[in-house]
Amino acid sequence: MTAPAAAGTGLLGKQAAGAGRHSTRAEDRGRTSLSGKVVEKTVARAALEVDHVHGVSGGIATTVFNTDPAVDVRATIDGHLVQLRVKVEVDYPVSLRAVTRELRRHVSDRVHQLCELTVTDVDVQVTALRQDTEQVRRVR
Repeated sequence: MTAPAAAGTGLLGKQAAGAGRHSTRAEDRGRTSLSGKVVEKTVARAALEVDHVHGVSGGIATTVFNTDPAVDVRATIDGHLVQLRVKVEVDYPVSLRAVTRELRRHVSDRVHQLCELTVTDVDVQVTALRQDTEQVRRVR
């Protein structure tokens, strides 16, 4: 005759004892890493959310496939810090300083909000000015 196993002993008892516990410490839950491409796409979308900012035209995709121009972004990630280089086109006539200041602020906020990364630098290169090409009707 065998004796019944005491509660909490043996392999099944150890698994059952630890099954209901969840760690609340971040170090025990795992690690998340983001690729540079994910951060770059986040930045590109955030940049287009800013008024008067457009993607860089002239690429083969915009010409051949008739797609919207994309924002050119390069991200350098070091731990939880990220440096960004962004190329955009801006409407004319607007204050370039005001638009690029808003672009830096908005992109930094969105990257921090969505990716939980701290943006140290946002270098903005305005590659062209876009002027509305629609003819304005004038009354004579």
